[in-house]
Formats: sequence, structure tokens, C-alpha cells
Amino acid sequence: MRSLRYFSLALLMLLPVLLIGQEAVLRLPPYTVSGKYLNQQIAEDTAANGFVANRVYVLQRGGLYLSNAIFRHTGWHLRVRANDSVAGKLPVVMLFPTANGNPPGQLFDVRGDLTLKNLFITGYYELIDSNLNNLQGSLLNTGAAGANITIDSCVLSNTNGNHIRTDQAPKNVIITNTVFANMGYLGRSNLGAGKGIDVRAGSVDTLIIQNCTFVNWLDRVVRHYNSTAPIKYFKFDHNTLINGGSYHGILSLGRVGYKSIITNNLLYDAFGFGNDTDATRQAEFTDSGEKDPFGKARMNWVVSAPNDTTQWTVAKNYYAVSDSQQGFYNRYAAAGVTGVGTPLTWHINSKIGADSATAFTKVNVQFNKIPKGMFNLFDWYRSPSGGNKTKNTPTTAWVRALHDFDRKGFAFFRDTLDASFKASVNLSAAGTDGKVIGSTRWSYTGPTGVVATNSFVPGVFALEQNYPNPFNPSTTIKYQVPVSGLVTLKVYNLVGQEVATLVNEVQAASGYETSFDASKLSSGLYFYTLRSGNNVQTKKMMLIK
Repeated sequence: MRSLRYFSLALLMLLPVLLIGQEAVLRLPPYTVSGKYLNQQIAEDTAANGFVANRVYVLQRGGLYLSNAIFRHTGWHLRVRANDSVAGKLPVVMLFPTANGNPPGQLFDVRGDLTLKNLFITGYYELIDSNLNNLQGSLLNTGAAGANITIDSCVLSNTNGNHIRTDQAPKNVIITNTVFANMGYLGRSNLGAGKGIDVRAGSVDTLIIQNCTFVNWLDRVVRHYNSTAPIKYFKFDHNTLINGGSYHGILSLGRVGYKSIITNNLLYDAFGFGNDTDATRQAEFTDSGEKDPFGKARMNWVVSAPNDTTQWTVAKNYYAVSDSQQGFYNRYAAAGVTGVGTPLTWHINSKIGADSATAFTKVNVQFNKIPKGMFNLFDWYRSPSGGNKTKNTPTTAWVRALHDFDRKGFAFFRDTLDASFKASVNLSAAGTDGKVIGSTRWSYTGPTGVVATNSFVPGVFALEQNYPNPFNPSTTIKYQVPVSGLVTLKVYNLVGQEVATLVNEVQAASGYETSFDASKLSSGLYFYTLRSGNNVQTKKMMLIK
């Protein structure tokens, strides 16, 4: 008996050690059950119990949670996640109007470490559509320096400024498997807002963005413009980017540190406003110090402040330009829009050397279920009776129903979005790590429609007449290539502007056929040109609607 008592006493003494690292779970009921706001429930727990080591606030899957005040956690690790012991839809957290009618400025004022997992967070109360007009600036911001922020398998949607902002320098920011949606709103802010991650001008030890999906942004995916300290380690890997205005670029990295990695990403209509001689936009492309032919800041997708020490890796990135996006570029070619632009600065090109030629490869892509492109917004921006190429918040000239991007609600992004894709090149295992290009959440489902029609090796290079011709709105084009190599098949209008790329890939020697859908083009005469090696053939076709 005495030995048993000694054993029990020893076990009690060891119990605090054994419990270290175990979660202290507190399950929070939805607003419809508790009648309490999420911020209120967390505040009541901390007021009653103080800081509880390893406390994890667990939200019910499928539940609706409302937050009507900024929650500040100072010096302790805030952990919030879905109930992972069961399957089901993500719990939805909505910022709810306060007494003044506006939702709180953000969900969390981060003053200690923060971990979020399997949550849907949106910046306004989506069940009343008019609440969008009071949309606030961010979902979380750092109120103190030194925080570690970890976000995994979440959906972040709807802010007029930036989903994640760090006014005070964080230590490590690691974001994985997360969807960023609806970044920016011209009903409340301007075209220089609408960003995914805004680390402002300060330092970041580590910024990793991996396996994420970005849909509908006005300004930048990452902003570190005009910075005073570096992002010491930056990794942007296996992300899918869809429908971006990119008013001031895509990755505006400012000062960078010892390593910057940009690999395995898939971009679709990601530089929507296009390459331009637009002084308002060029004002924030200045970090590179590079100039365009007119002496103003050169536009690039990726911009950094040059240095001689950063180790750059930029490889296996692919991009696509839809026919509608190319149509926008064509409409304003005479006004200075030169198309999709150049991915990298000359400085970054010099750092990666020969790899710069294949760092970003153009392909054709078709997604399964994504929002529409924001081409009405682009046209409005350039119209003298609309935005008139100004950045400031519009007034009566901007009409949400006509000019906002395709702002899908939480149900779409949580339950319906499907960025699985077909492509003109097999991207199922094309990454540097042998994985699918883009976010690994989505799959490559096959070719875009270019199919081999025979197994023999043709003796001649040949482009056949399309059939039917004239056509409305689609037609079939057949061709033969006698030697394997890079093959392009492009469509041009009467003045020589490219309106569609049907093929841009390495093909084996064979006969092929593909279809051309011209439903978004005007009636008229078009030319289609086949190129492979030194061989070029062009034919005419007539679209009659």
C-alpha cells in the first residue's frame, strides 16, 4: 500500500508535465444557439479563466458565428479552428454591424501568436446584401510586433483593403491550403486597395504562401512596397491565381532577404489591367528602379528592390490569358496597353539566368467552376465617362451592378468553387516536386480540346481550311506537323491583333484537330496561323453572327 501511495504521489507530480502540449479544448456554439458573438464568447472565457495554456476554441462545422467587435489578444497564443473530429462544411464567421452600422474594422488585433484552421471568415454580414456598402479594411492586423501567424485550410473573403495586414512586423507568417476571395470593393475604397497579404513596409522573418487559391483581387496578392526592412525568406509555391486586376502588380516584394522562391504557380487572367503607360499605376512599380521607354517605372508582375545577395528560384510557373482578357488588351492597344506584360524585372532575370526564359510559360487553361472575369470593371476604369484612369474611390460613375467583379458569396467559395482545370499542356505532374501545377487542392483533368487524329507521322506541314466556314460561333481546325516540337496556333483580327491562342505546346509528329469558340468576338474576317520550327501557314475564316 505504501508503494502504491508513493506511485500515486509521483504520478500527480508528473501530471502537469504530461499535460504540456495537450489541447485544452473549449467548444463554442454558433450564434443561433448561444445568442452570443464569437468575440464575446472568447472574452468571457479569458475573463473567467485568464490565460489557459494550449486553449483551442473549436467552432461547430456548418455553424454561423458573428463578431461585432475587434478581439485583441496580447501576449498569448490564440487558436481557433473547426471541429475536426467530424466532417462537414466550414463554420462561417461574419463581421456583424455594430451600433454605428459598420462591422468592426477587423476580426482580430493580433498581439500574440495566432493559429486559424478550417474556418470561413468574411468581412461583412452577407445575409443582408446592403451591408457590403459598410465593408471594412481587413480581417486581421498586427497591433504588436513579433507575432507568429499560421493559417491553414481557411477561406478568407471580402475586405475593402487587405485580408491580412501587418502594421507591426510579424516574425513568421505561414499560410497554406487557403482560399483568398473578393479582395477590394470600389464602393468603399480605391484601386490601390484589394490585396491578399499586406506586410506593409516592415520586416518579416518568414513569409510562406503555399497551396493557396486567390480569386478576384483589385490590387496585389502580396504588398511589401517601399519597404524599410526585408522579407528574409519568401516562398510562393503551388498557388492558383484567378481574375486579378493587379493594379500595382502581383507580387510587390520590396526589400527581400537571403532567399526568394516562386515556383509551381498557375496564373489565369492575373494581370488584368495589363501592361500600360499609366502614370497612376506606375507610381507603385518603382521598387525595381527600372524604367520603361518613356522614363517611367517599368511594370512587372514581380517587383523587388534589387540587391546582390538574395538567392532567387523562379521556376515551373504557368500562366493563361482568356480570349476575353486578350480582347480587353486589344481594345486598348492603340491607347498604350501592350498586353499581359513581363513577369520579372531585369534584375531578377539576371539572378536566375537562363531559367528566366522558362520561369513563366504560357498555356491555355479551362477551369471547372470559377467566377466571371472583371472586364466590365477594366473598361469602366479606362472610360472617360467612368474611372477615367484615376485611382480614387469612385462616386456616381461607378455602379456596383455593372462594374463590381463577380462577387460570389460564402456558399460559392465554401461549397462550389472548383479550380480543377484542363490545359493545353499536361500539368498534372509538371511541378519541380512532381506535383500538379497550382494549388494541389485542384486537379488537372485533361487537355483543353486539342486531340491527335492519327498515329502516323505526316510527311508535310499542313494547315487545313476550318470547317464549317463561314461559322457561328464555333469551328474546327485540323493540321499536321511532321516533326515534334513547339507548335502554336493563333487567331488574329484584320489589323493583326491576336484574339486567341488555340495551341501553344510541344507536340509529337502527328495530325491534330482543335475547336475555336468565337462567341465573344464580333462578326468579320479572321486569320489563323500555324507555326512550328521554321514552318508557318495562315488561312482565312469568316465569322457571321
